[in-house]
Amino acid sequence: MVQHLIVPVDGSDASWRAFDVAISFARRCDASVGLLEVVFEEHEMDAAGARLDERLAQHDTADVDVRTSVHLANESVAQGIADEVEEHPEVTVVMASHGRGRSAALLGSVAEELLRLEFGPVVIVGPRCEVGDFQGPIIVTVDGSKASESVLPLAAAWGIELRAEPWIIEVVEPDSDGTGDVSHSAYPARLARRLAANSGHPVQFEVLRGHPVHDEVADFASSLGASLIVASTHGRSGMPRFVVGSTAAAIVRHAPCPVVLLRPPHVHEPEH
Repeated sequence: MVQHLIVPVDGSDASWRAFDVAISFARRCDASVGLLEVVFEEHEMDAAGARLDERLAQHDTADVDVRTSVHLANESVAQGIADEVEEHPEVTVVMASHGRGRSAALLGSVAEELLRLEFGPVVIVGPRCEVGDFQGPIIVTVDGSKASESVLPLAAAWGIELRAEPWIIEVVEPDSDGTGDVSHSAYPARLARRLAANSGHPVQFEVLRGHPVHDEVADFASSLGASLIVASTHGRSGMPRFVVGSTAAAIVRHAPCPVVLLRPPHVHEPEH
């Protein structure tokens, strides 16, 4: 399913760490990697290509097909990335949650604009993300909303691709007397049974108690040695317009592994 990864870089260490994550991901699923820099002036293209080749030589890319490209953009970095995506089948973007300068991949700017332009998944590498081997389980966050549940088929498909077991988790408020244990666990348990039946592969579930949500998710991901966290850009409290939800953004900032964000199909930009 994952055949080609595109990694936009801007010279920052954060963007190149996303490249290292993509290389590890590519090794696990036998994918190729495209290393991309976006520029806005034609005279910048040769220098950008030379920078890519020089920096690439400093990274371990053994056993992975890596190709570099420089895209001349007219509008924005995100549009330049989107243009590259359209030229490749089964492509997934892997990008840092922050960068530098005009092409800084800040969640809420370049990453958010890209998620607005593309309905496919975007793998976000946050500041606490470590480069792993992608052999751990996949965590899927749900909150009772159809928007959060829209990522379940993707998580199951990537679990099969990476030979990783999905875990469906819900974070609820602490219950001092424990009387809500059964009712709370019924929801993720039902989703896990349905996803296992549809995918033909085992699916686990867990209810986490605590606050804030992002800390619980990050701690659980660390305890399992998770490969990925898969989340919708919007959940129960999300508005039907495109701004990456605060919970999704916080998970990216605290996650010890990459976070796959997927935009629900009903979320759109406001009409002007």
